[in-house]
This record gives sequence, structure tokens and C-alpha cells, in this order.
Amino acid sequence: MYSFRSLLKPQSPLLWQISPLARLLSTEIPKNYLLDDIPSHLVFKTARGEYDSSKPRAGVRPEIWQVFVSTLYRVELVPTKRPKKSALHWLVMNANSREELDMAVELHEPWRMQMYTITQATAQIWSESCIRLNQPSVFLHLLLDRWRYRLLPISYTLARFIRFLGSIAAQDNKESVLDDAFRVFALYPYYNVPYDAAAYGALVEACLAVGSEEAWRRALVAAEEAIACDLVTREALELLAARSGERGEAQMAERYAALAADPKFPSMPKKEVTFNRKGDPVY
Repeated sequence: MYSFRSLLKPQSPLLWQISPLARLLSTEIPKNYLLDDIPSHLVFKTARGEYDSSKPRAGVRPEIWQVFVSTLYRVELVPTKRPKKSALHWLVMNANSREELDMAVELHEPWRMQMYTITQATAQIWSESCIRLNQPSVFLHLLLDRWRYRLLPISYTLARFIRFLGSIAAQDNKESVLDDAFRVFALYPYYNVPYDAAAYGALVEACLAVGSEEAWRRALVAAEEAIACDLVTREALELLAARSGERGEAQMAERYAALAADPKFPSMPKKEVTFNRKGDPVY
């Protein structure tokens, strides 16, 4: 299964464990990523521009650039020689800069156009790498163009990213980032992902992370819609109760505390999602 707590390393011919949460300290390229039939020095052109494996872009490590150029060459010019299925995942997971993320985005589009493997795990890897590098705009860009990138996010991925956007909005005191959290929330139907308690809970928590009156108003609107649908987490209700108390709204605090004690409202799952070898989530 794909586990987001381990480094990228082969466990068996059919089983990999990958973790975009962990920084890869070694830049050793996995076996068979740079195959013998690919020249060590590659220079070629595509509609996107010219690529030289010996001239990495600014902000891109040489070994990462070599994997990118080798993989792009196979995808764009010799599609009969398919790249390793995990190559895109490896590049995204091991990105250490915005430039390396942008490079992986550049590979993702032709990868998708050639119908190479993109799974639900792909979206999770992108999300976690963008969170780790504090680059929310990259994942948002991918999400907003379903046709071009064909991500397949699950609720866990979207909810975690919404919560992350809330933390960024609070840190930078930017309501516009909170707007992005609502945009991601609105993408659930776009990706045929049902709204659930985790989705509403994440949105409420994102609003509560921002201290403005407008964010408080938005938290209440989201919470009341969630409560009406019986779709909110216990943690979000507890935060609403605490914040209401801080604001001196005792009646509201009492109501949210009572709702938080209602067993029909679930707690946020504590364990991280896992994926099988096909990239499908395992619950």
C-alpha cells in the first residue's frame, strides 16, 4: 500500500511505500528511472521549448532535472518506450522548491495527454508536496483545470488542503486565501466527490483560523448549513463553542457544545489515508 509516512523505496516488485510528508535526504535516483537506451546527455525540443539534460534550470537540482528530462523525452518523443509509472510521483514527492514543483507541473500535462497512470494517490502526493513547501497556488492551479491535469482527489485530500488554506490565511492575514478555501470546497461536485462531515468541518475550521469578523460570519454560515445536513465534525463544533464563549455569546456557545456532544456528529479521522498499489484509497 502507499503510506504517507515512509520514504520512497521498493518493498517488493508490486509494493511501494511513498511519503510526500518526508523530505528525501538522499538524491539517489531509483533503479530504472534513467534507462540505458536513453543517452546520458539529452538535447531535444518540444512545443514547450528546448531541453538539455546538462543544463538544469535555476532552482532545480541536477539529479532531479535529469529524471525530468529523461521522463519528458520518453513521454513526448518516444511514447512507445513508456517511462516508469512512478516517475511523476517521484518528481512531485521529492520537489524541494517552487521551481521543482513547476517543473513537475510541466511534465504532468503531457503525462496526462498520453494517458499514463494518474490515480487518486497522485492528487494526494501533489497536495502534500504543496503543503510541505508552502505553495498552495500550485495545487489550486492543478485542481481548477480538471481537463488538463485530470486529478482524482478524494475527500481526505480536499479537506486537508482546505484546512491548510485556513492556516495560511490566518498566518498571512489574507481573506483572499480563505476565498481559495471556499473555491476548493466548491470543487467537490466538480470532481464527483460527495460532501461529508470532513469537508464541512475543514471549511469551518479554516474560517475559525482567521480572526476577522467576516471570517466568523462565514464560519457560522458554513456551520449552520453543515448542521442542517448532519455533516460536520465534532472538532469543528467544539471550536465553534469555544470561540462563541470567547466572544461572550453564552447561548450560542451552549448550543454548539451540546451539538458537539451528540454522537451523530463524528470526530475527524485520526489516521492518514493509505492507498493500494493501484493508487486507490483503502479505508
